[in-house]
Amino acid sequence: MSASSSTTNLTEEVLSFCNEEFYNLVKKQCGDIVLDIMIAQDISSVECLLEIDNIFNFLKLNSDDLIQLKKKAGIYLNDGRYMIKEGIIYKVETFLRTLRILNQQRLTTDHHHKSDFFPDVLIPNDVLQKFPFIRTIITYSKFISTSKTDFTFLNIMLNNMFNNLISDERGYRYDNIIRQFAASIYILGGRSTYNFLRLNIPALLPSVQIIQSYIAASESNLTEGLFNYNRICNYFNSNQVTLGFCAEHCTAIIPKITYNTSSNSFVGFSRPIDVCGIPVAESFSTESFTRFEHIYSTLPHAKSLNAIVIQPLSSSLNNTSPYLLAAYGTDGKFTAAEIISRWLHTHQEFKSKGVRIVGYSSDCDSRYLLAMKSALGFFAHFAFPDHPDLFTIDLPMSWSWFFMQHEILFVCMQDATHICTKLRNRLLSTTATLLFGSQLVNIDPLLHIINNFSKFDHGLVRSDINPKDRQNFNSAAKISSDAVLNLLEQVPNSLGIRIYLQAIKSVRLAYIEKTTSIMDRIFHGWIAVFIFRFWCLWINEMNKKSLDTILTQLSDFEFKFNEKVKPKSQYFITYQSHFCVEINAHCLIYLATLVNEQQLPIEALNIWLQNSQGCESTFRSARSISSNFSSGVNFTVSQFLSQANKLSTLQNIKNNKNSNHLRFPQHHKLSKASENVFELSKPTVVSKINIENAVHKAYEYVVHLLSPLKIKHFERNGQIITLNDLSNIISRQLEVFWSAEIELNEDATDDSDSKISDTTINELNGYDSDDLLESDDGNDSIHVTNMKNGQGIRVFDKVKQELAHTYFQVNINNEIKYLHKQTACWLLEKDKNTLSADRLSRVRDGIFTSFPKGFDPYLEEPTWSKRGKWNYHHMCRFWFKLILDIPLINKYDYVMRLDSDLKVMGVWFNVFELMKNKTAVNFANVEQADTEAILPGLMKLKTFTLDYQKKYGIIPKNPIRLTRAFDIPNHIRLHNTNFDIFKVEFFKSQPVTHWTNAVDESFGIFRYRWGDHVLRYLTTAMFATPNEVLVRTDFNLSYCHPC
Repeated sequence: MSASSSTTNLTEEVLSFCNEEFYNLVKKQCGDIVLDIMIAQDISSVECLLEIDNIFNFLKLNSDDLIQLKKKAGIYLNDGRYMIKEGIIYKVETFLRTLRILNQQRLTTDHHHKSDFFPDVLIPNDVLQKFPFIRTIITYSKFISTSKTDFTFLNIMLNNMFNNLISDERGYRYDNIIRQFAASIYILGGRSTYNFLRLNIPALLPSVQIIQSYIAASESNLTEGLFNYNRICNYFNSNQVTLGFCAEHCTAIIPKITYNTSSNSFVGFSRPIDVCGIPVAESFSTESFTRFEHIYSTLPHAKSLNAIVIQPLSSSLNNTSPYLLAAYGTDGKFTAAEIISRWLHTHQEFKSKGVRIVGYSSDCDSRYLLAMKSALGFFAHFAFPDHPDLFTIDLPMSWSWFFMQHEILFVCMQDATHICTKLRNRLLSTTATLLFGSQLVNIDPLLHIINNFSKFDHGLVRSDINPKDRQNFNSAAKISSDAVLNLLEQVPNSLGIRIYLQAIKSVRLAYIEKTTSIMDRIFHGWIAVFIFRFWCLWINEMNKKSLDTILTQLSDFEFKFNEKVKPKSQYFITYQSHFCVEINAHCLIYLATLVNEQQLPIEALNIWLQNSQGCESTFRSARSISSNFSSGVNFTVSQFLSQANKLSTLQNIKNNKNSNHLRFPQHHKLSKASENVFELSKPTVVSKINIENAVHKAYEYVVHLLSPLKIKHFERNGQIITLNDLSNIISRQLEVFWSAEIELNEDATDDSDSKISDTTINELNGYDSDDLLESDDGNDSIHVTNMKNGQGIRVFDKVKQELAHTYFQVNINNEIKYLHKQTACWLLEKDKNTLSADRLSRVRDGIFTSFPKGFDPYLEEPTWSKRGKWNYHHMCRFWFKLILDIPLINKYDYVMRLDSDLKVMGVWFNVFELMKNKTAVNFANVEQADTEAILPGLMKLKTFTLDYQKKYGIIPKNPIRLTRAFDIPNHIRLHNTNFDIFKVEFFKSQPVTHWTNAVDESFGIFRYRWGDHVLRYLTTAMFATPNEVLVRTDFNLSYCHPC
């Protein structure tokens, strides 16, 4: 009673209390326990307190440092739940209610005071001259009454700002809508932008600290390893959605251990996985520096971040945004069994909360493929027999082409964007040669289009067929466009690439395009299936020797391939891509059948949402809100969690746009796309007969598409093979390839990296092992030679008691010091780990730091060196091989090298025009020779070259030059390459690339300094005719070197 009466006696004066005045007020009104809760959260003023939604959310954190405080404020129930004492809740709610009433009274009084004080204002002319915006406001007030524009937010903003301007700065108050507006600016623009606006528009925006508290107080904040089931279900309920699709995807991160002050734990370690496939959520926390050293050095650091996103499947045209269920760091050492367990666990958790997970998606990682095989029972042992929630469909007997079983727990969809990029990468691969019938499937027809047709007709550029840009879906879409496919009909020998690009186009239309109807999706999905089934049938019925012979005939190679050069699988797409196309088409029909049988509603056919692009979008968004003054767009685990919490807050604000009247810009492409989205609410006829007809139509389309190939293996008794016969043959062949028994336990060894050891579990749960107890005796000693160099390092003689938990107590040079835990992370960090966001810089760094696979530069010693141990060798390798791997090179026909110590003399004619007219591939410099006496190991190149020639049956196109190369004992001739011009197409051709890779894999460039000039000479001797190599001295072109 006394507490209540004392609360009601508070006056508006308390609204400005801070620090000691504020703490004394809290202690008097609510008691010591509430005061401890306030201090622990650094709530030091009434203003700050009023900005926080719930001060007890802090006690939900799982931290050893909060145990004592939790015991004071509440009780632990036997079932593990924690409840705060009702008396404490009552005191805080009463106190806050009084403060809010006082705050509202103050705002109302201020408003009435201003209204009464200026009942009929006459504004002096000098005031108008000084503040001309007053005239604008008067004009604005007249305009607003007749305007159809919504000025609600503008009025709130101006009213709030002017109310603050006439108040003391300590009494500034901000409407909740203003706080949402300010948080949006802070998240989208960053701290610098926010402070810039705040400094130049006074009284408009609250302090950065208030906004950070606002974001931190969000109920949707993410904690590493914790699955936000309740919040997601609330999100589903608010949008009236009961179906969801789950996606998983990993992205590379900067491996770095950081300290989180709010949870008093260390973030950045790889999370172990429990028996349910769920990351162990206990924090990595300790108060001993010695123990932290042990954890830091023994536990794996996260190199990737795994994100799990739930996409609501809504019938609304404005589809609901995906929700981040969980994120955690991983070292990538997980198994298919753990994935299966995690999917089952999340499925059951959501079911218990009224949400049905229809399916799961991922990229084309082999472990996820293995998990999907088991989850679907697709040529594998079914993982969920007798589960009570299984979907069941009635499969017609005539569906011989459908290989999936009739009972599954959920569907699985491989991300179609990744499928398209993988198919594009296979086409551009330098190690695979796609062969289909009498057609060589390569990029030559696309190059022909780029070189001979207007860009208006096709829209392609050379980078669209650049093999190094591996994650370029836009290029996959461009090369498979209708415009390109139509032009390819005019290009000779382009049937193979047209068939291949049709498969990519069909995948796009079936699973990515929003405007495709469900029956068209089935049609296009099964076009891709039948293209690859026919292709697979032909590959399997051909022997390796026949395939090699066809390739030799088609590619103008003047050498015979050895059996080991190309395995049979290199003539076909990858196993992963084939599997992805198959399961997507099967699951598409399964979903359509479930809708037909009314087991699922029509929104289950939102196929374009059933992928892992929600994860990709989350990663892109997290990178996009980096600071404007930072070039880094990659993140650590800790940074991602921070960015994700900002994004979650921003999404909540966007979801409330009807109440907060805030408008956010929308990309023009999204607005156009939304106008054309296929409306699922319209009647859609999905019957089994229609499904079967669509599949048969796709089969007939593919048969017509492949008929020009005239492959006899597709005929039976003089007629094209029937769909049933094709299905039976392919089913047996896939059974052989894909039906190997899957051992989901995968417990071959006890010391597997993917297992959680007892020691790890003990460390995570805070238990002591004998080894740790022996080292945890207060001997946290650090020897430092010079502490004066530690400017800015947080090492102190003493710290405040309330901050002591954020420090390690250590012995430095026999003195007790307090070492901040983030400083401890810095102290133990031996390398500065980075992940470049600049692709060009990654290529550049790769050029001058990479070595051939299997070559160890620390164990090897060169026979010759210059400018460092390996520097000159890197230069030779660059000009011989790596320059051809740079994407920029593909834009040019010729590359000229001109060293910095060389100068062209006199007037030269257009050398490039000469090379073009003479179809030359190399404009070489003066002939010289290297010698074994200077470069020990040089003559090993002669042996290697002759062995290579013999092994692959190469008939040199310039045998005279090849003989001349070795005619001087212990010498090899060369063309000096300080000046050199070469044709890109020739040196990227398959035979030259094969030779280049063989030289690189021999390690001769690094071991014996085989120079690029010698290698260039031998390359043109083997693969270029005499007329295709021009020499500078033959044309009397002068240059000086050195000069």
